Amino acid sequence: METWDPNTKSTLTQIPLLTTKAGPRDGAAWMQRLKEEYKALIAYTGMNKSNDNDWFRISAANPEGTRWTGKCWYVHNLLKYEFDLQFDIPVTYPSTAPEIELPELDGKTHKPQVWYCPCSLFGSCTMACSRGTYSC
Repeated sequence: METWDPNTKSTLTQIPLLTTKAGPRDGAAWMQRLKEEYKALIAYTGMNKSNDNDWFRISAANPEGTRWTGKCWYVHNLLKYEFDLQFDIPVTYPSTAPEIELPELDGKTHKPQVWYCPCSLFGSCTMACSRGTYSC
């Protein structure tokens, strides 16, 4: 957390830590990890709403919690730009981070390597907090 800006550090200290290190191949342990992921996401979205900083909605698209979909948005000059959001949880998660996809922007923008940090402590909330710009 040393390379994070103070605002990101402050946000992450308010999100429950994920204690179960498990991925989709780990059966019951993965289900426990999934519960922790949901608790962290609920805490983070609640913080965003209370700070009038709501910018995404996301949920698991399958019962196994390995495919996630949602919406993210950005307001610029009083215009709201909304995009579909999706990602698959790699079988080696949390050691391997998911690649966030915004299908509507595919091929329209430069695709930098912006996310490549393991998600062991904060899970998908780390991706959300960083808005895809953090690297460790």
